[in-house]
Amino acid sequence: MTRISFRQRKLNRFFGRIFCRRRKEHLAARVFQSEKRVSRLLTVRQKVYLVLAVAAFGALIGFTQFSGFFNIEKISIARSSLDLPLEQIELSIRDLAFGKNIFSLNQNTLAAAVRAVQPDISRVVIHKKYPREISVEVFKFPIVAELKTNAESIFLNENGFRVVGESPDRDTLLLLVGEKVDFSDPTVRVIDPAQLTFIREAVFYFESVTDLKVLSTQYFPISREAHLKTESNFDVWLDFASDYKTQIDKLVAAADVLKLGKQKFVYIDLRVRGKIFYKLK
Repeated sequence: MTRISFRQRKLNRFFGRIFCRRRKEHLAARVFQSEKRVSRLLTVRQKVYLVLAVAAFGALIGFTQFSGFFNIEKISIARSSLDLPLEQIELSIRDLAFGKNIFSLNQNTLAAAVRAVQPDISRVVIHKKYPREISVEVFKFPIVAELKTNAESIFLNENGFRVVGESPDRDTLLLLVGEKVDFSDPTVRVIDPAQLTFIREAVFYFESVTDLKVLSTQYFPISREAHLKTESNFDVWLDFASDYKTQIDKLVAAADVLKLGKQKFVYIDLRVRGKIFYKLK
């Protein structure tokens, strides 16, 4: 270890104090310059403008939120179908909207209240018409299927509920009930919407990959399956629990082996994974 003489230590302390003092003076000068630059950023006039802008913004917020000038006084309702109850829809949102500030109005809450009026309401669109009016557009689920039973024919919307007093404006899916089910209660959903979607998409996919037309579909709500009646007079059995594309693709892959265009079938069962069962006429 190198020894430092007393004289050397004294010189080190002397120069150390000088350098330390100069560093402090340098830092103080930089801080002063920074504060001076900040003070120069805003002139007196700019500071006045800033205060006025903040005051005006606060006054605007107070006017729009607390003056009452923007409180809702009128509700207009447009419906896509005469079957929708106009008065009931207006009553469902009257207390939620009237007298409320149009800027703070919760549109999701209003839409939920309208949809609760009837199960066949699919979409609610709310427009704010400043300063004191809102308009509400109400749409129903479209009719997509016709369910035929021994007693009646029931039109069904996309959500699986019956539609009363209306007819479809386009071709719809024809459903036949394969099991005894009670459809007497008009307020109860006739078919599960997931199963209805399964059938509709399966029919479309089957026709697109086989060039065979589906005449009707037999619906089995308890057994959870569907039988597609083809124009070649045989049924294709599908299981709701499995992907319809996987089941139908299995038939397409085996079409040559089954001699699909030559042999006559009573049915072709695709419900079991990896297997095909069928009955010839």
